[in-house]
Amino acid sequence: MIAHPARQDDIMQFPVGGGETGDLIRSFDWSKTPLGPISGWPQSLKTVTSMLLLSPVPIVLLWGEDGIMIYNDAYSGFAGLRHPELLGSKVREGWDEIADFNDNVMKVGLSGRTLAYKNQELTLIRHGKPEPVWITSTIRRFSTKAAGRPA
Repeated sequence: MIAHPARQDDIMQFPVGGGETGDLIRSFDWSKTPLGPISGWPQSLKTVTSMLLLSPVPIVLLWGEDGIMIYNDAYSGFAGLRHPELLGSKVREGWDEIADFNDNVMKVGLSGRTLAYKNQELTLIRHGKPEPVWITSTIRRFSTKAAGRPA
């Protein structure tokens, strides 16, 4: 039997699964963001995205200096009417009413430090009007460098 090279449409698309949000990630035009097309994403971004899509807990990934938002189905419920427009947006612009809060999250996360909140009250516009929400979250930068090398 002669082996034939795999055709592009025969190769399973990234990410696999992930419900509605996984479908949106696959169909989203990432070339319009600083991340560029999925085909050029680093393996670390693909791995973290695959992991968060499997979680039943609301998770949002803020990638890069701009905090480009990638999230799962559970987070889409948290986002309310802002979903799906938040996908691929810069966190500062996506949640503009808490831009200062997210600026601090990005500053601390990008510095390599850890930031934790327990029952942190925020006022978000998720369903067309301001509403209080309480979050418990840990923010940490994950290095994409090989083990043993400085991040």
